[in-house]
Amino acid sequence: MLLAPFCCPNCSNEFLSIESPICLKCGRMFNNYDGEDHVCGECLTSPKTFSIARAAGVYTKDLIEVIHCYKYKKKIQLARPLGKLLFSAFIRYWSSQKIDIVAPIPLHIKKFRQRGFNQAYLLIKNWFNIATDLKIDLSHMQIDRNLLVRNRRTQPQVGLSRIKRMENIKNAFSINDRDKVFNRKILLVDDVYTTGTTVNECAKVLMENGAKEVDVLTLARAM
Repeated sequence: MLLAPFCCPNCSNEFLSIESPICLKCGRMFNNYDGEDHVCGECLTSPKTFSIARAAGVYTKDLIEVIHCYKYKKKIQLARPLGKLLFSAFIRYWSSQKIDIVAPIPLHIKKFRQRGFNQAYLLIKNWFNIATDLKIDLSHMQIDRNLLVRNRRTQPQVGLSRIKRMENIKNAFSINDRDKVFNRKILLVDDVYTTGTTVNECAKVLMENGAKEVDVLTLARAM
């Protein structure tokens, strides 16, 4: 419904939300629709620093096209409906939990100047307005677009192996103010979760600087 004004009926009807059974840790949706949520093999063999990761939808062909139009073709009018979609996932998974800070994954300053906007930040920019309309109290929470800093411009992660992704993103992030992070529960937000390498590296930096817990929310999740 949110994407209907921007997509043809066939594309908007192809959107797939994340449904159980999923991995309790990384949020990956299992192909088998029977059974309960459980930790996937990858998370058992490669433990994550973040506590949980969740997403609004499956990274299908149609959602890929919408996100690419938003990010690469600068169709920022999509930020509002996609942000509402992301917020619906937020209240689905965290409505009974307290999040102190919501922080977007940062872009390097050169990438930011080239693109003109941080796609992750625009997705959460209007959350307080959405919450007010829905009469949801978010007064305990803050959005901090500058909590994390991207120290260097990394190679695009698309097409890289898991090992190459880890090497590419290692030591790419830092924080501005340790006092903001200390003993806080932080929600990291990005547009897409593929292997989780980027969000896990950010979670590692936050936990090393005293964060109480770090969760992850993305618009789409690769399966």
